[in-house]
Amino acid sequence: MYGIAHVGKSLLWTASDLLTLYLLVSVYRVDPIFAGALFLAGLAANALADLGVGIWLERNPQHAARMAGGALVLAAVSFPATVLLAPYGLAVLLGATLVFRVAYAGCDVPHNALMTRLGERSPERATWLARVRTVGTALASVSAALGVSGSGRVATAHLLWGIAGAALLIGSTMLPLLAAFPSVLRDRQRGRVRWIGLPLRFLAANVIGIVALGALAKALLHMPAGLPYGMVPTAGKGTTILVLLIVGRSAAALIPIRLGSSPRRGLALLAGAYLTAGIVAAGFAWSAPPAMLVLLGLAMGATNLIGWALLPALAQGPRGYGVYTMASKLALGAAGLALAGGLGRVPTFTPDAFAGFAILAGLTCATAALLATPRLTSLRRDGLSVP
Repeated sequence: MYGIAHVGKSLLWTASDLLTLYLLVSVYRVDPIFAGALFLAGLAANALADLGVGIWLERNPQHAARMAGGALVLAAVSFPATVLLAPYGLAVLLGATLVFRVAYAGCDVPHNALMTRLGERSPERATWLARVRTVGTALASVSAALGVSGSGRVATAHLLWGIAGAALLIGSTMLPLLAAFPSVLRDRQRGRVRWIGLPLRFLAANVIGIVALGALAKALLHMPAGLPYGMVPTAGKGTTILVLLIVGRSAAALIPIRLGSSPRRGLALLAGAYLTAGIVAAGFAWSAPPAMLVLLGLAMGATNLIGWALLPALAQGPRGYGVYTMASKLALGAAGLALAGGLGRVPTFTPDAFAGFAILAGLTCATAALLATPRLTSLRRDGLSVP
């Protein structure tokens, strides 16, 4: 049931992440700079709401199901407006975006926090839950990828309302689980709680990596036509790019990751995954064949999977999950803003600009790998027991 609910919830998240910027710029002709700033503002509001919901749930876990149900309805209803209200001006569009992002936090944090109890006692179970999340996100992403092929506003409206309805129907399966197990949202440590609920370097590594990989994945939809599978107007290649990325992300669930009993092993795996991602990202400076797109998707899926598999061992209850999702969403917003900055005021990169963007993404991933290195991430100082 956890995995089914994640598919429904992720329909809204992946569609808003993959489609919003593309549809606003390509279909509604919104200035890329304004679209990127709007994307960041929405995710900043969502991130702050994540933190607030996480803190509130620590004190009132018995209200999780009721809050998640109401928030899911509001998020589904407001999601199409984040794109369809573009003709009415940026102020109206910003209002719709803020309503959707804040509402989404109300159903996202309770569902994510279930992993605290479900995966805390067994690294194998935590890894399995992370695999479920990876597969669920990939399935949800298929709908978003198909949406890139739609060229008209009518098709866009049908797509967005269809995603909203499916997300509401499937995502509601989280409610019985939250109602039956409210105790899983309680902090498992009754002593002193770290102010962020997570090791700081682990959090920083993931934020930096998400910015780099997220910005590059979005940039692929605006590649210069000279590169293989570059984005050409009306050519429908945006769908091909996203499908190949999704194939790679889905394949990450099959990687035989074993965290062991110590978080240090997981951190070493995370550092290796970000280093590999950096090499792949830099390679796009020269070419973008299908195999490279699949490899990038695989790197994105692997870093996400390892990060979520580590959370039950590192996070202190809903606060830790709230901080992690808050930071992740701020990072995705920053990725959208980075893309807008790279594009300037044109819908497609020049070859030199795209090459520089790819190399910068690779270097940023290498920085994330350095931060995730176990020798630099002091777990004992943050109150964790490290064998």
